[in-house]
Amino acid sequence: MDHARAARPSRRPPVRDMEATAFAKILSDLLGRLPGAFACALVDLGGETVDYAGVGEPFDMKIAAAHVRILLNDLEEYGSLGDPRWIVIRGAKRSFVGRRLPEGYALVVLLRRRAGFTSSERAFAVCERALAIEAGWRVVAPRAPWFPIDVRVDRRGRPYVVGSPPVAVEVLGAVVGLPHRERGFRVRLATGSELTLVRESGRVWYADEDLEALVPATVGQERGRVPQFT
Repeated sequence: MDHARAARPSRRPPVRDMEATAFAKILSDLLGRLPGAFACALVDLGGETVDYAGVGEPFDMKIAAAHVRILLNDLEEYGSLGDPRWIVIRGAKRSFVGRRLPEGYALVVLLRRRAGFTSSERAFAVCERALAIEAGWRVVAPRAPWFPIDVRVDRRGRPYVVGSPPVAVEVLGAVVGLPHRERGFRVRLATGSELTLVRESGRVWYADEDLEALVPATVGQERGRVPQFT
C-alpha cells in the first residue's frame, strides 16, 4: 500500500450524520467558488449547525463552526468594534472564516493550509443572497449583487459566449483596477444590454447583472448561433 497516499485525507464527502436540506446545495456551490475551501457550515445563534457541505468530518465541522460562532458572539457583546461582519483565523494546519448573517445566523468556512485570505466577496455575496432567499431573511442593505455565469473565451482569453444555453457577446473593453490575477471585461449582448464580467483567480466568472433577466425568450431562441473557436 502507498502509505503517503493512505495518509492523505479523502476528497470524498463523508457519510452525513443529518439529513441534507436545501441549504446544503448552496453551501456546496460556495466551496466550488473558493480556492482552498474544503468545508463550510451554516450555524444558528447558539452554535448549532443547520446544515453543512464539504469533505470534512461532520463532527469536526460542527465543533469548528460552533467555536467560530462563539467568537462572533463575543465580539458582538464587546461592542467597541460595532457589529462584526466577519472574522478570519489562521492556523498552522487550517484556517477559518466566519461571516455574520441575518437573524443571528453565521456562515463558517474551513480552509486548507496555505489557502489565501483574499476570499472572493463575490462568492460570499452570491451564497449569502441564496441563503437569505431560501431562509426568507429580510436583508436591509444588500451588497451589490454578483451572479455566477458560464463564460467561453477565445485564444486571447476574451469572452465571446456567456450563459447556458449560450449567448454571443461583443467585448467593448477591459476593466482596469482589479486585484492581481483577476480579469474583467465590459460586453454587449445582442439585445443591446451590457454586462461587466469578472474572472477571479480560481477561474470562476461573475456578471454584475442577471443574464436571465436581460435575455428575453425571443433572443434565447437564437442562443445556439454563436461563433466557434478552436
